[in-house]
Amino acid sequence: MTDSAPFVDPVRTAPGSATTVALSTRHLTTSEQREVWAETLDSTYCEMDVDWPSGSDAFAADIVARSVGSMSVSVVRADPHTVVRTPTMIDSDPGDDLLLCLITRGTATISQDGRTGVLDGGAFGFVDSARPFVVRGDTEFEQIVVRLGRDLLAPQVAENKLDHSLGQRFAATGGIDRVASHLLVDLASHDDEFTAGDLTAVTSAVLDVIAAAVNTRVSIGSLTDQAHDADLRRVQQVMMREISNPDHRLTDVGAEVGMSVRYIHKLFSAVGTTPRTWLYTKRFGRAQALLLQTDLPVSEIAEQLGFRDVSHFSRAFSRHHGTSPGRYRTENG
Repeated sequence: MTDSAPFVDPVRTAPGSATTVALSTRHLTTSEQREVWAETLDSTYCEMDVDWPSGSDAFAADIVARSVGSMSVSVVRADPHTVVRTPTMIDSDPGDDLLLCLITRGTATISQDGRTGVLDGGAFGFVDSARPFVVRGDTEFEQIVVRLGRDLLAPQVAENKLDHSLGQRFAATGGIDRVASHLLVDLASHDDEFTAGDLTAVTSAVLDVIAAAVNTRVSIGSLTDQAHDADLRRVQQVMMREISNPDHRLTDVGAEVGMSVRYIHKLFSAVGTTPRTWLYTKRFGRAQALLLQTDLPVSEIAEQLGFRDVSHFSRAFSRHHGTSPGRYRTENG
């Protein structure tokens, strides 16, 4: 990534786009700039304090944020400043979203859980809003921030491995880190309009490369633990790929990955669940997203999620969420 890396025009919003925030402090008075910026960061990400360099006065910053499926993607251009999330803020504004910070120009530093990563040239790193963190813009900088729930990476990344990735630098110089960085820059640099099917494919691709970067970068536990973790992720990937196929059985998964059904059950048991429970949780999580983010009929959603008929899906959804799919869409849409 170079200084000519693309940047979303901070005041442009395409017709029909899903922009949720588009703000520039450049037209504000000096007394307004800091207050408005701090309020915008709170509402876009989470409650944070903002510290300004001593001796600074006017503050120039722009942000464009939009939803992309179950994620939020924003682009920030700003003068140097630091954001701090404290335990008191977490108590008053709880959350468990991850913030992936990717620097396309300038330099920034992220710190969490005793780890610190210096980001520049397309490098990225994670902080978790459920824990204290510091993100410091050391220079004037441009940054892409992807906000996503930890649960979105759960199918592919072990929780303790994700924890160990916090505050670390993921370089964009080669391998899967470079692929992830370029994909995120491309996604943030275009106001594309996606169909529901496009959104599913795009978010899946983004999550896949992010998960692959974490799994490649972070190694924890014994070699046996790492092997079991890799086996579990292989199984889960096959199950998610076949989520719309009601005839795909665990025996089929085992045959594809070369594992016995008994061994697959042991892999899931080690993380406190079963293959069936895990898959149903993923199905209903995707059902929620499709109900709220698309106009697809309930029958089509049921088919996409591998239910043989809409009645079966509706009954199962009601048991899981305490309400019918139609009512869930009406009450939360």
